[in-house]
Amino acid sequence: MRSYKTLLSAGFILVLLFSSCIPEKEEVKEIPEHIQPIAASGDLDLSTGQMVYVPAYSQIYSVFSNTDDGRINLAVTLSIRNTDINNPIIIKSVSYYGDDGTLLKEYIEIPFRLSKMASVSYNISRTDVSGGIGANFIVKWGAEQTVTEPYIQAIIIGADGNRGYSWRNPAYVIKEISK
Repeated sequence: MRSYKTLLSAGFILVLLFSSCIPEKEEVKEIPEHIQPIAASGDLDLSTGQMVYVPAYSQIYSVFSNTDDGRINLAVTLSIRNTDINNPIIIKSVSYYGDDGTLLKEYIEIPFRLSKMASVSYNISRTDVSGGIGANFIVKWGAEQTVTEPYIQAIIIGADGNRGYSWRNPAYVIKEISK
């Protein structure tokens, strides 16, 4: 009789456990006014073109520098990534400016299409200090239709003695550009 009660108790416990795992049918709730689904609101970062500013540093001052003027030379990589999974974007210009606002280099002679999900990069050598502390890029891009905004950033790295430096700077939209 005791094994029958044990079996019955175990069965009852299993029924309770498994019945609590069955999801109940959820009620459909109305979405509050202050919450807007992204697809319905059009708030995705979509554009047909932009001019963006990307801060870059070919040098920085440091109290740990081994140089007389306290500067450390840095390498800069500008990365442009097309985040649209269906469409190419057009890279119209990539301009590199020094800390005094002087145009130092134009990287693109002819605009080109950057395929969907593709990337391109431009490099400033650690030995090229022409940009100085306030170096920056202006990137102009466009698209033949509305696309997700590309991910554009500068990656800065350098070392001085046994100290390493690295960080990234995102692009800032300064102007929307139509086709």
